[in-house]
Parts: sequence; C-alpha cells; structure tokens
Amino acid sequence: MTRVLIIDDHPLVARATANEVRMVKREAETRIAHSMEEAERVIAEWEPPDTILLDLRLPDSDGLSGLVRLRKLVPKATIAIISAEDDPAVMRDAFAQGARGYLTKGRDIDQFTEGLRKVLDYGFYFPPEVTTATPVPTLHLTGREEEVVRALALGKVNKQLADMLGVSESTFKTHLRAIYRKLGVRTRVQAAGRARELGLLPVRRRA
Repeated sequence: MTRVLIIDDHPLVARATANEVRMVKREAETRIAHSMEEAERVIAEWEPPDTILLDLRLPDSDGLSGLVRLRKLVPKATIAIISAEDDPAVMRDAFAQGARGYLTKGRDIDQFTEGLRKVLDYGFYFPPEVTTATPVPTLHLTGREEEVVRALALGKVNKQLADMLGVSESTFKTHLRAIYRKLGVRTRVQAAGRARELGLLPVRRRA
C-alpha cells in the first residue's frame, strides 16, 4: 500500500488533494498535516510515508526550509511540492534541494492530475518548462545504460535482467548505480519513471 502524507495549512486544499490522490491511486493511504510540527508527529506515529506532498508556505516553515527538514527526516520518501508559486526559478531551486516533483495549484485540473499521477507512479514530475532548465538535459547515457533502463520496465530482478542482457549481475549493478547518479534518483521505480519523462521509455497508458 502506498502511504501519502499531505502537508498543507489550508484544510479544504488538503482534503481536495487527498481526494485527488485516492482517485489516482485507489489503494493509497493518506494522512494530512497542517504544519511542519504536525507533520513530524504524524511521521513519528505512522510508518514512513512513500510520498510527501508539501506546500511551500506553512505557519512554521517558509520557502524550501520544510523540504530540507523532510529530506533529513524521511530520506527515502519521494517529496513533491504543491504550491501556487509558478516561478521556474523556484521550481529549479526545489529540484536542487531534493524535490522530485512540483505541482502548481493554478494549473488546469487535468494537468495537475497527470502530474500527480506521475509523482505517484514514477516518483518524478516537473512542469515541461522546468525540466529543460534543470541539469538533466546534460545527461548522457551510454548505449548499454539505455539498454539497462529499458530492461527495468520489465519489472524483473537484477539477476534475470543481467542474464537477458548477457552481463554479470555485478556489471548490471554497476550500470544501475551509474544510471541512478545520472538521473538523480535512488530506486529502480524512480529510474524507470525519469526515463519515461526523458522519452527513453514509452509512457504507460491506463485502460
């Protein structure tokens, strides 16, 4: 089950976001906090969340300070910003501080939902106007690394994928570590998701 923590000081927005999460991912379990202090209590009492949706401005946290605190508190969680702020420079700063998604409240609802879906499914989403300005475009995967990325979409274990590619498991893991570093991710799911963002993998379609 996917655990999603929503941190937003506006109760109606927080509840609407929770409803949107459950619409996109029915099995998701959500919790809501209206401040960083409350969020820290929820995290202490609950299992570590898989995804955190964080408002940039909270009563006890302003700007990206909350993001930095959460990265230290829950380092394995995917953190996405939800904000009315649509300045690309702010979005790039969020990316640099460890955010793996940025959803703007003022966007069309379909765009917001699609961005949320990518965050929950792939662990990465930034608006198109930002991704071209992040360090990602300098990315250069080798031919073998691109093969490894495409193999990840099959969902098999490392040994099986290594056998398919005709390499040892240790060599496969070496390629995987290089891919993680270049894509700025930590898991296979995030790597596959980021690869889809870059067009290296086909986007999964829902029936």
